Order: sequence, then C-alpha cells, then structure tokens
Amino acid sequence: MDKFNAENERIKRDYAEFLREADQKSEATVRGVEKAILRFEEYTGFCDFGRFNRNQAKGFRAELSSPADESKRLGNSTVLSTLKAVQRFFRWLSVQPGFKSKIDTNAIAYFNLSEKDIRAATSSPSKPSPTMDQLKRALASMPSETILDKRDRAVFALLMMTGIRDNAAASLLLGHVDIDRQMIVQDPKTVRTKNSKLIESVLLPLGLEIEGVLFSWVGYLRDELRWQPDDPLFPQSRHRIDPQRGPVVDGIRRQVWSNSQPIREIFKRAFADAGLPYFTPHRVRNTVVEYAYLTCRTPEEFKAFSQNLGHESVVTTLSSYGQIPLARQRELIRNAGKSRDLDAKLERLLEVLDRSED
Repeated sequence: MDKFNAENERIKRDYAEFLREADQKSEATVRGVEKAILRFEEYTGFCDFGRFNRNQAKGFRAELSSPADESKRLGNSTVLSTLKAVQRFFRWLSVQPGFKSKIDTNAIAYFNLSEKDIRAATSSPSKPSPTMDQLKRALASMPSETILDKRDRAVFALLMMTGIRDNAAASLLLGHVDIDRQMIVQDPKTVRTKNSKLIESVLLPLGLEIEGVLFSWVGYLRDELRWQPDDPLFPQSRHRIDPQRGPVVDGIRRQVWSNSQPIREIFKRAFADAGLPYFTPHRVRNTVVEYAYLTCRTPEEFKAFSQNLGHESVVTTLSSYGQIPLARQRELIRNAGKSRDLDAKLERLLEVLDRSED
C-alpha cells in the first residue's frame, strides 16, 4: 500500500497555507488538521483527493467509530474533531479550481455523526477542580529558598489571584503588572492571550500573604536585578554544565517561556509536595468561578468576575466554568428551602425578644 501521494501533498500544503494565512489558525490547530487528513489518507490507501466519494466518507466514519482493531479506537471527542476537520477540508477543496466538478458536495455530508454520537462526544463527566483552600495549602508547601523557588511560588500565586490561562502567564512581561491598581494587564501585542484579546485582570483579594508572594517577586526583579518593563515576569531557568555534576539548573535568564509546560510542571510539584492530587493550571479558572459563586451578591459583581477571566459574556463563564461542584450541588439541593425556614425562625425569635423587653 502506498504511503505517499505527491498530488495530495501539494493540495495539503495549499490548505495548510489557507488555514494559517486566510483563516488565521494557530500552528497547533494546523498540525491537528493535518493529522486528521492523514488518517483519512491512510484509510483510503492514499487515494487521490479528486476521487473522493460518499463511500469513502461513510467508510471512514464507520472505521473511526468502530475500528476492527480495538487498540486503535479513538475517544469520542477525537472521532468528532477528526471527522469535522476532514469534512471542512473537502468543503474547501470542492470550490478550488479543478475540483469543482470532481468533488460531490453531497458526499461531504456523509462525514456527519448522528446526534446521539455527537452528544456522546461533546459531553463528559465533570472534572474536579481544586478548592481555594487546597490551592492555599499547595502554595504554603512550596519551598522558597532559591530564586527559582520564589519564581515558581509567584507563578502559582498569580494563577490563584487571576485564573489567567497558563500560556498567557508564561508570556507575561514585568510591565504587565500594575501593583498600584492591583491588576495584570494582558496585552495581546506581547501576551499569548486566547483570540488575541486585551484582558485586564484585577487580583482577587485572597490576603496579604498571597499578594506578597507575587509582589515581593516583582520587587526583586525591579529593585534588585534592575529589570525593565519589557523583561519577562517569569524568566526561564538558566542551565549550565558543571564539571563535577554535569548539567545543572542555576538561576534565571532574561527570556520568557516559549510555552506553558514549565507552569504545568510547577503545579505538579506543588500538589505532590502538599500531598494533593494533581490539578492542571486551567482548572484554577473553575476555582475562581466557584469563588465568585460564594462571594458575589449582585449580577454586576459576577459580570466583573467574568470580565476578569477575559469573557465578553457571562454566558461563557457559566457554560464553560460555571458547573457547580458535585459536593456543593448535593449540599444546595439537600438544603433547599431550609435557609428560608431558618430566617423565619430567627424573625419570630427576634419578635419574642422585642416583646419581652417591652
């Protein structure tokens, strides 16, 4: 069986360029699409794209959904994303010169999953998020002796107080911290924010101790190292070769992290040292929303939290991060109406006390 089709490769290069330049997709998204198309090619034996037909679409969908080799079974969400990526590719190809008469546009619809399969692919059990107390416990367990320890603690404290996305945090500069206004300005010109949005995040009032972890780090960089606003807030670790010990990590260097992997490693170590299960940095966003549930008293206050996370609509906050933890859900349902009963009892008690004083 062929493992390469020169004409297909040319078409895939053109499509990748379209995704990057016209559709403005990220490199990670483009790589994911290329992987999906390659899966389709492998299924068809690298048949020319111009010979696409409904049987190929139906067969590929069936092969992904119920593979003959169970060891190759993909998750429901991966099946859905793969089919959608390939479907979008053939829609694009169907309007390209030389393919308008070759591609049966009706056949493209045969990549669709049933509504039942789509629901299975898009729904999943709720993932646990750390409580604010667990985050405080993890932060308290982190060492603070070396400069790298202090940097790591500052990263952890920042995510606690903002719920900032880890990739954005990894690209922050020193000038993005506004201590006077107690906020972080995520400027998309230099910060890797989602959809290149400007996000101004006010720090949650979690206490002077947690604020001090971040502010003392900022002060160290500004006052002792004399770093400037365009220097990294969380610089990379500096590596060198020691004649006796070999490769060692020794200090920091003036360069931002290229991705969020170092922050995930910081979280793994922090939770492990605290004897807690690992939670990804992204789950802290759920923690911030849960904190909002407990503290907000007006719709305006919750809207402020929503904007802090970079959401244009409160609906996004509620639908993406607003799921009530199961334990809290159980507590609310089991105690529904009891608070009103208690309020009524307190009012009657106060009336009795007032009468006795008269």
